[in-house]
Amino acid sequence: MSVNQTFKSTLSRTLCCVLACAASVSSAGNPLSFADEAVARGFDYDMGVNYSGWGSGILLLDLNGNGHLDIVLGGAADFHIGVFENDGLGNFTDRSLTTGMTIGGRMNGLSSADYDNDGDLDIYVNGWLAPSKLYRNNGDFTFTDVTEAAGVGLTCPMMSTSWADVDNDGYLDLYIAVRTFTNLDETENQFFYNNGDGTFTEMAQSMGISGGVTPTLVSSFFDYDRDGDSDLYIGADKGHLGDFWNILYRNDGGVFTEVTAEANAWAYVDCMSITVGDINFDGFYDLYVTSVFDGNKLLMHDGVSQYSNQTVPAGVGSYHIGWAAAWADFDNDTELDLYLCNMQGDNRLYRGSQTWPLIDEGPSAGVDESSDVFCVAVGDLDGDNDLDMVVGGTLTKAQLYINNSVDAATNNWIRFDVVGNNSNKFAIGTCIDILSAGKAQIREIRAGVNYKGQDGHTLHYGLGTASLVELVTVIFHGGEIRTLTNAPANKNWTIYPESRLGDVNDDGRIDWYEISAAIVARTPKGQTIKPGQEIFDMNGDFVIDYDDIAAMGLGLRSPSVFQR
Repeated sequence: MSVNQTFKSTLSRTLCCVLACAASVSSAGNPLSFADEAVARGFDYDMGVNYSGWGSGILLLDLNGNGHLDIVLGGAADFHIGVFENDGLGNFTDRSLTTGMTIGGRMNGLSSADYDNDGDLDIYVNGWLAPSKLYRNNGDFTFTDVTEAAGVGLTCPMMSTSWADVDNDGYLDLYIAVRTFTNLDETENQFFYNNGDGTFTEMAQSMGISGGVTPTLVSSFFDYDRDGDSDLYIGADKGHLGDFWNILYRNDGGVFTEVTAEANAWAYVDCMSITVGDINFDGFYDLYVTSVFDGNKLLMHDGVSQYSNQTVPAGVGSYHIGWAAAWADFDNDTELDLYLCNMQGDNRLYRGSQTWPLIDEGPSAGVDESSDVFCVAVGDLDGDNDLDMVVGGTLTKAQLYINNSVDAATNNWIRFDVVGNNSNKFAIGTCIDILSAGKAQIREIRAGVNYKGQDGHTLHYGLGTASLVELVTVIFHGGEIRTLTNAPANKNWTIYPESRLGDVNDDGRIDWYEISAAIVARTPKGQTIKPGQEIFDMNGDFVIDYDDIAAMGLGLRSPSVFQR
């Protein structure tokens, strides 16, 4: 059976379980609740006007590999890039003045990826009619400008950027959305293909993904057809006038085909954000795109091949000037909530539910910021196992909304970090489907999401009252699949590809010392492994027993063999 057939068979089994349990849905419990604790926690960043280019971007990422989400953002009146180190409890130290990252004009977006596969996250900074910069991470909160050497310098009306390994060669490629014809600049969207040697080659037109003359504000890579590779969706500005529309390109092994009409993915909007998430638990990604006063759009995947507009039934049109938006399960009840940044209108927080229309809890939750707000990023910043937000507005301090929702603390959850199965070390493009208490949830690791933002790479799932995840299906980018069973809740688990199982030091073999370590880690009867021991769990049942140790000794982990 081929990789694609195996993937579809696994997905089919998961969907059957979902349909059989469709009546099992969560209902809203206690109200959502947040508090802006930015200044009190050392995150003190004054936003400027930000109207030129409409926001400057927010990243939540672990810059030094200690497991804590740090904050990088732009938009200050003096153009400086803010960098704030997290102590793991949500307290921050300002590192901005010593990072070596500068830009000679107004910056207009941020994204992050390990472009050189050295194990840390590098940062791309695009300018608004100013030169872009690629900064290589030195691992100590300092960065080196490698723009010229990498060949990714660009000066044009750049908007958001996103990364994906489009041909599964292990190296992440960069897509840049350009608002074509701004100031009569004819530059179209750019696609910088990673050559694997620290340099890039621009190939948007030759690969047929430049978008032509479409003035593009945002792009998103996600696996629209669930075949194991990254497809591309781009959002057009001025679409509400009927001249431009969003475009969907399907990726087939590095070859792109426009399938906008085939997938019914049209959206005639002034598209500022593309937000991706499965809100009806059918195993396919739905799209929320923001626009101007004629309304945002919710495009629901039908579980087969097409999208349909479900904005009105869901009640999420908003009808303001919408910018960034984010799906996230803020109360750990399994339902994805929707946070929306607005210009000339209060921000919204639509409470996730299978009962429509959704209810805006922004005012009662304390997140209805009324300044013109462009960007948001989501992650657990204070280490209490629920999701917080960083929001960037105008002429105000950036907000750090700490999640104090009662249900977030009482409901169960599970998280996964993924080790890449090739030199794409952060496993960008990997999807994880889980099945818990009859409900399926899917997430994908992405680099560059929503609008000029980036969430952390840890995948977070609310579980409601469920204490166990019966099935975990990991679809590594490129198609490799691992299946794990009976994952305990309320833990942050690390998932390895088969090629790394048992090989603690990543030298391509399993030696006696690693087998000895597995013997020491063997779990007593009736107990499960602890986070940090996953690499010895050869069969993915969250128990280390003699079957796992025998598999290590017999060299069943292809391609290495047991060496004493």
